[in-house]
Amino acid sequence: MGLKRVVVRHHMVNALLMGPGGSQYVTLETAIAFAERGVETYIDAPFIERRHDLAKLAEVFGLPEKEIYNVGVGDPGRVDVVINTSGDILLGAGDVVYVHYPFVLDYSTYYSALQGIYDMLGKVYTFVNTIAFPLFSRKIKLYIANSSFTASFLRKYLGIDPAVIHPPVNIDDIVREQPLPLEERENYVISVSRLSPEKQPHRGVELAKHIKRLGLRLVIAGSLSSYNKPYYELLLDYARREGVDDVVEFEVNTSRHRLVELYRRAYAYIHLTPKEHFGISVVEAMAAGTPVIIPCDSGTWIDVALRDESIALPYSTISEACCRLKHLQRAPTLWRTLSFNAYKRALKFDRREFRRRIYIAVTTTMKWR
Repeated sequence: MGLKRVVVRHHMVNALLMGPGGSQYVTLETAIAFAERGVETYIDAPFIERRHDLAKLAEVFGLPEKEIYNVGVGDPGRVDVVINTSGDILLGAGDVVYVHYPFVLDYSTYYSALQGIYDMLGKVYTFVNTIAFPLFSRKIKLYIANSSFTASFLRKYLGIDPAVIHPPVNIDDIVREQPLPLEERENYVISVSRLSPEKQPHRGVELAKHIKRLGLRLVIAGSLSSYNKPYYELLLDYARREGVDDVVEFEVNTSRHRLVELYRRAYAYIHLTPKEHFGISVVEAMAAGTPVIIPCDSGTWIDVALRDESIALPYSTISEACCRLKHLQRAPTLWRTLSFNAYKRALKFDRREFRRRIYIAVTTTMKWR
């Protein structure tokens, strides 16, 4: 008997509180992976209540509406397989769990920048996750980690050896025959992430103080939810107080088309979040042939760049990131090498490969073909 009905569940509320991010994109692509193969597929998520919500989310990530045409919305009741793409076990146990980050650690290990109400919620989250995991884990038949970085924590702390399937990356609208050459690039560095405290975009203000001396400006692009507007106002005030509000520019809730153009014309990309588990935006920048500078304590350095300095440049401090950027300015040959190799490496993360791999992993584990 074949696989007939699947529900892809994403019950974390971060999309409502913080804005859309990588885990929501994984939810979409996971559903498409099964729907395009004729499986009756649904997405069950608090941020997708109607087909209009589904279409709007697909638009954010640059997905054609025809790809979600056969994806249903809501909990259909009895299903053959439940796939939890929430990123952890809490609020989304299922037969298959796609783990986005090391949820087994105390939240402060991974999100050390959280303060105030976010700190309190983080502590509650850690406590409830610790209690809930032994109960929910009994049903799980397959763990999938988004990177070897995440997988290493599952092995160390839970004794689980997950499959590793890298997240999908939509490079369809980014990849051209040739990336823009150095001579046609503009005089800015870009960083892309959700404008939310756990992503630490405030580090961009610190970076701006350094790159101002290099004659560059910084563009920080990302989604902003209404819940994070007070934090955003603090960022703007921080930039003013540090005297870099003329150097750092925030592109809030920008369109997909605008984001692609920012990637393509940037001189370089710097990822600001330390301990990043994978880094979809980094791969998007690489697909545009933009040299990337990334934290060395991250899955991005391990899985995306393969610890190879001909693909990306690692850094451990903001000051070191600036030194890497300064070196790039003095070495146009290095810039061109990084641009070419980043472009070629990004092609390996095409979203269709994710769909193929997750479909095979789930159907093989559940003994369906």
